[in-house]
Amino acid sequence: MLIKHKPEDFIVEEIPAKEWNTAGGYAVFKLTKTNLNTEQATDIISKRFHLISNNIKYSGAKDKHAQTTQYISIPNKTGIAQIQLNDEQIKLEHVGYADEPLSLGTLKGNKFIITLRELNQTELNSLSSKHAPITTLSNIANEKLKTFTIPNYFDEQRFSSNNYETGLAILKKDYKSVVKYLSENNDSFSEKAEAHLIKNPNDFVGTLNYIPKKTLLMFIHAVQSYFFNEALAKILIKTAKEKNIKYITIKYSKGELIFYKNYTDYNYLTTNEKELELIGFNTLEMNYNIRQALDELNLTQRDFIIRAIPNLSVEGTTREAIINVENLTIEINNLNKEATLKFELNKGSYATITIKALVSN
Repeated sequence: MLIKHKPEDFIVEEIPAKEWNTAGGYAVFKLTKTNLNTEQATDIISKRFHLISNNIKYSGAKDKHAQTTQYISIPNKTGIAQIQLNDEQIKLEHVGYADEPLSLGTLKGNKFIITLRELNQTELNSLSSKHAPITTLSNIANEKLKTFTIPNYFDEQRFSSNNYETGLAILKKDYKSVVKYLSENNDSFSEKAEAHLIKNPNDFVGTLNYIPKKTLLMFIHAVQSYFFNEALAKILIKTAKEKNIKYITIKYSKGELIFYKNYTDYNYLTTNEKELELIGFNTLEMNYNIRQALDELNLTQRDFIIRAIPNLSVEGTTREAIINVENLTIEINNLNKEATLKFELNKGSYATITIKALVSN
């Protein structure tokens, strides 16, 4: 199976939580980009229009290797609403106003249109067997059920470019290794950080002060995500053994992901198991599997307090362990060994996990 063969094979469009206002303190723009991540796109906008980059806010970061549409907010000053872009990689269009800058709370979810290429026969058969509105060249009609339940794992994107290893080094206060990982990744290491390190070769904390906070937090979030995935996979295995549920195992860079063959079997999870912690220093109750993963790495939740760089101390939160994929349709082209998937997910959930669930059993 081939995913993201070209940007238009992976189309993402944000679903705002509410309609935009006709006036407000922040101008809202629709940002359409190709082969750029969100930070790269906002950097282009800030330089083009002489804006402070930290004043450009958005609801969620979008992948580079895709064609994505999302919304950004900029403080509403004279002339701001008139700015626009229509370049090959980036388009910017004013669409309304908001009373506050955009954040994750202003996002409901995302719509996806994804084309899968070079599917093998097993993958085609798996897609054809799914309970969704399906069309094929032979006009096969399947039972029409538009929702599909899956585990809400974090996928490979969360752990790329040594994200997990860098985050683990931060938590272990091994700042020398953090700087080493960052210097090996040109996207994360700024010129100012490099210049400071050259002048002060042993001042690793000082070097990290030149790295944007949101970049460093991304690495700690990768560690949180690892604990979440580990706990969820172990819960699903335990329940499967207790209830004689059939499941499949898919390997990924940090371990194994578990998917049930029958999506209705996720209903066997208890209410407490359908939501798990993203652990932080203030987490009060911790799932046994998360505590076990912490112990295996010789970490405690107090390690999420970063005294050397206080603004990196991370609070805990929770995340749904099981979610519904909404408005799912599948179009299969058996002749070309291709399929187009259309569906919607709530914010923070991974379309690539949906693909794994659909083609793997």
